[in-house]
Amino acid sequence: MDVFDELDDAALTDLCAAMTTDQRRHAATLALWRLRAPLLMLRLEPAWGLHRTVVERVFRTMILTPGEEESHRTYTDAVAEMVGTPLFTDQEEGELDSIIVEVQVEAIAELDMWNWLDELSAEDAERIIRRPREVSGWLDSSTQDSLWDHPAHRAHERYLATAPGQSRGTDIGYHSARNFAVEAACHDIVLALPPAVGLLGTAAGREALALCESFSAELVSTLAWQHNLGH
Repeated sequence: MDVFDELDDAALTDLCAAMTTDQRRHAATLALWRLRAPLLMLRLEPAWGLHRTVVERVFRTMILTPGEEESHRTYTDAVAEMVGTPLFTDQEEGELDSIIVEVQVEAIAELDMWNWLDELSAEDAERIIRRPREVSGWLDSSTQDSLWDHPAHRAHERYLATAPGQSRGTDIGYHSARNFAVEAACHDIVLALPPAVGLLGTAAGREALALCESFSAELVSTLAWQHNLGH
């Protein structure tokens, strides 16, 4: 799959519609995996009462073998612990005071929604897949607007100079380009996975998770840099 084939809204919509339920679940899980590191590597608001080990448990249970009763029960128990924290039960809505908090809240909200989507629709899968696209766009925009160069800006420029799709005049930033590349690779893997096999069940599935983890770690680096600049 060409990296930028899905930049078009209709293309992603068609792809999600053509996927099976298991494929949608895998694609959505991998999209959430690309937002995982900011929840596990950056400080969570103490008032949320949410420890990163709880978040880690939810992520880990998401990739257990689908369809098994024990896996479903383990996942349900992990999510119940997450939604029992003050972030869900007592926290009043207020203005988000940093881009880190905004990214974390968006990711946690999708984790919560994922729990309720036993039959993941094409629309739900598409919405979740778009979330790391949006986060990448936010980071690219705020990085571009910064008075300071990103510490890795030269490496980012080299990547963009040779990234697929640039010859088409696609004007997107580094994080967006990287996300699209990882997203496309993950979709190729998901579409080729045997039916009813979890992401941990094949080398290709584990490769997809590793690609998402690597991208997610890059988000953390940029978020931490922006936080230190006062964003």
